[in-house]
Amino acid sequence: MKLKKVMALTMAGMMALSLAACGGEAASTESSQSTASKEESKEASAAPAESSAEAPAEESEYPDYSGETLSIMWWGSDTRHERTVKVIEMYEELTGIDIEYEYLDGSAYWTSFQAKMAANELPDVFQMGNNWLTYYDTIYPLNDYIADGTIDTTNISDAMLATTTNQANGDITGISNGTNARCFAYNPAIFDEAGVPYPTDNWTWDEFADACRKITEKTGNPAITTLEWETVTYSTVTQWKEGYNFFAMDGSDFAFNGDTEPLVYIMGLLTDLMKEGCIGDWGIQNEIGTNIEADWIAYGDAAMVMLSSNQFTALSKVAAESGIELELATFPRVKADGQSGMVVRSSQQLSIYSGSEKKDIAANFLNFWVNSVEANKILNCERGVSISSEVLSALQADSELTDETTAKIYAFIDKVGSFPDAANSSPAEPAAAEEIKNALKQTYYQGLTSGKFSSAQEAADGFWAEAQEIWKNY
Repeated sequence: MKLKKVMALTMAGMMALSLAACGGEAASTESSQSTASKEESKEASAAPAESSAEAPAEESEYPDYSGETLSIMWWGSDTRHERTVKVIEMYEELTGIDIEYEYLDGSAYWTSFQAKMAANELPDVFQMGNNWLTYYDTIYPLNDYIADGTIDTTNISDAMLATTTNQANGDITGISNGTNARCFAYNPAIFDEAGVPYPTDNWTWDEFADACRKITEKTGNPAITTLEWETVTYSTVTQWKEGYNFFAMDGSDFAFNGDTEPLVYIMGLLTDLMKEGCIGDWGIQNEIGTNIEADWIAYGDAAMVMLSSNQFTALSKVAAESGIELELATFPRVKADGQSGMVVRSSQQLSIYSGSEKKDIAANFLNFWVNSVEANKILNCERGVSISSEVLSALQADSELTDETTAKIYAFIDKVGSFPDAANSSPAEPAAAEEIKNALKQTYYQGLTSGKFSSAQEAADGFWAEAQEIWKNY
C-alpha cells in the first residue's frame, strides 16, 4: 500500500495562532492535521496564478524513474505548501516518479522528525534549519554528488555552499533553499497615524521602544505581537562590542566572555515593553502561533512583526487583501554607529537522509530543485533568495515574478550583505542551542514578566549560569 500524503490544514479564520521561529527558521502553524489522497492533496494545493506544474519542454533530460518512489517532508506557510507541491508535481511529470510528501507547521515538524528519527523512518529528503548540527547523524553529505556533477554547482558560489557546510570537516550537509535575513516588517500607515518616524538602517533599540509606546498609546493594540526572543537577545550581544557573538563562529563555545551587561539591557527593555502592553503578552503569542500569515500586522492590528525575509512574500500577500502595504526594516541597534547584529544565512536546506536507499534519486531531485529555472519560477524565492546566479538572473528578468514585494526582498538582502559584520555568524547552530533558546524564553523572559525574578540582572545571571550547564551536557 502506498503511503498517503500528509498535509496540515491551515484554518486561518478559525484558529488563533502565534509567531515564533523554529530552529532559527520561522514556519507556519496549523491547528490540526489530516491525511489526504494524492489526488485530494493536489486539489488542495492550487498553484500560484503565474505558475504551472506542466513539464517544460526546455528542461534538460531527466532519468526515467517510473515505478520508483521518493519521500519528502518540510514545514512552512500555505504559500510554501502550494508552491512546493507544484514543483514536486513537475518533477513527477519529468521523471515518472511518485513522491510521497508530508508538510507540517514548525512545532509539529520537529516533533514528527524526532519521532521518525528514533524509529529510523525519516523520509529520503527533508527540510533542515540552521540547527542541522543537532541532527548531523541523520544527514548524508553531498560532497560526492557535487564532485561527480549529479548536483551541478557551476552557478553556485563557494560562499553560498559554505552556508550549509560543516566548517569542522568540510561536509556539505544540504542544498540551501536560498539566503535570508531575520528582520522586521512594518506598516507605514500605522507609523504615520502615530506620528512616528519610519525605521532607518541604523535605528536604535531606544527608538524602537519609543515607537512601540507611541503606537500602542495611539492604537490601543500592541505595536508588535511577538519577537524571536533568542535572535533578538543574541543579536544584541553581537551589537554590544566588536568581536562579541553569543556562539563562536565554529560553534565550539560561547563568544562574549560571559558579559551579562548586554543580556540585562535587552531583557529589561523588552520585558518593560511587554508589561506596558507594547509587545503582545504570552497569551496573545500562544494564540497566534507560528503562522506568519495569521499575524496581527496582516490585518492592520499591529505595526510590526519580526520575521525572516523570505516570509515577507506570504505575509505581504495576506496584508494586500486588506489594502495594507508593508515594508522591511533592519534590527534596531544598541548604538546608531555600532554593530548591526544582522547576518545573511541559509534559509533552511534540503538534506538527504543518511539511511535512505534512494540517495542517488534524492540527489537528482536536489539538483532539479536548485537549478531548474522553471521550478524556481514556481518557488520564486519564497524560502529565500536563490543561491544559483543563473536562476536568480532569470527571476529578476521576469517582470511577473520579480514584483514590488520580491524586489524589496532582493534589495534588503543586498543591503544586509553589505554590512561589515554581516558574516559574523556560524552557518550551524551548536547542538545545545535549542535547549538554551527554550530556557531563555520559557524560564527567564517569562519569569521576568511574571515577577519570578526581581530584576533583569537576576534573570540574566540565572540564564547565563543555566546556559553554561546546558552546554556541558552536549
